[in-house]
Amino acid sequence: MGILNIEKNVTLSMNISLEFVLLPGVYVYSTKTCSDILPLMSFREAEAETYILQKEAAEKNALEFSFPCRCIRLDTPTALTVVGITARVSKVLAQHDIPCNVVAAYHHDYFFVPESLAMKAKQVLDKGV
Repeated sequence: MGILNIEKNVTLSMNISLEFVLLPGVYVYSTKTCSDILPLMSFREAEAETYILQKEAAEKNALEFSFPCRCIRLDTPTALTVVGITARVSKVLAQHDIPCNVVAAYHHDYFFVPESLAMKAKQVLDKGV
């Protein structure tokens, strides 16, 4: 399946079937990293660099971290310009009191949910978004 064509009507993005994958492992957010760790993601903010790291690596290197979470990948390919996809997913999770942090990458969108709610989040999303 190819990436959704941005020339199509916006309603297409709201009518497609979305598929999700719960990725293995637990991740954490940190403002610290070290040369032994390859972050899943980093983002430069005015206050500090933010890293998403594997929890095991952060603990092994005694790094301060917060928000132990699992990652749910939107497996349905979408273009970066498709309107409403992440809002649609976030809304469904919010309706079930599941917080999430969203990362939009080039090929997929990623939803980081609290570790304790990961299975519930995946079940909710699998019921249909």
